[in-house]
Amino acid sequence: MRQFMTHSNQPDQYAHPTEGMRPQGGSSELPYTYTIVRARRKTMVVHVRHDNVEVRAPLFVSDAQIKDFVVRHTQWILRKLEHKAGQEAQRLALSDGGSIYYKARTLTVCFVSDSCDDIVITDKEFRIHGRRLNAETAAKILQRWLLMQARALLPARTQALASYLQVGSKLKEVVFRKTKTKWGHCTSSGRIQFNWLIMMAPDAVIDYMIAHEVSHLLHMNHSRRFWSLVESVCPDYRTYVKWLKKHEHRLWI
Repeated sequence: MRQFMTHSNQPDQYAHPTEGMRPQGGSSELPYTYTIVRARRKTMVVHVRHDNVEVRAPLFVSDAQIKDFVVRHTQWILRKLEHKAGQEAQRLALSDGGSIYYKARTLTVCFVSDSCDDIVITDKEFRIHGRRLNAETAAKILQRWLLMQARALLPARTQALASYLQVGSKLKEVVFRKTKTKWGHCTSSGRIQFNWLIMMAPDAVIDYMIAHEVSHLLHMNHSRRFWSLVESVCPDYRTYVKWLKKHEHRLWI
């Protein structure tokens, strides 16, 4: 993500939110297209996804300024697009004979015709058992299995750590939801939510995620005190943060 700070002398009435997205015209000389989202903000930011370049800009910045900013950062944007495209190619797509990245191991996916839905893991294979298996039905079986694994493990471990940190009374419930960007979330009311896809990650990464969310029961921020608490129960947390940043795209279904 690239951004810069700019200043406005415009009257305040021009700074109300008027967020909208539209294609950027006149960028045919660039090897990519981009869209603009205008909002009440002070910085201009470029977000690169595998199939989209989005510029989030203040209301007072002109199209010419936006285009100049994008052109000046073209090499960075191209590197990001290439990187994102590579990540997209590694995303999980279930198929018989394909591969899956499970617990930091690349295993071969095998569809096994069976009357019962199940997952069996060997040293080299990730066997999905079920009826009339295809990519869609296999994904449903995998998702149900991962959710079952999450329910069997995460609430108890979360409660145990909360009790260890003497905040067990603050933990009200542990719930599960597949979200688009977050692995976990903790509310001020004591509700901790986990993305059950985290069960694809190594156990140490799962433990870090639990430590992260439970620490929010004491510190609802990412302050120095928060990270010190995380480190006190998960000394190698930086390693697991890096692992997630590098590999999380391979865990999404």
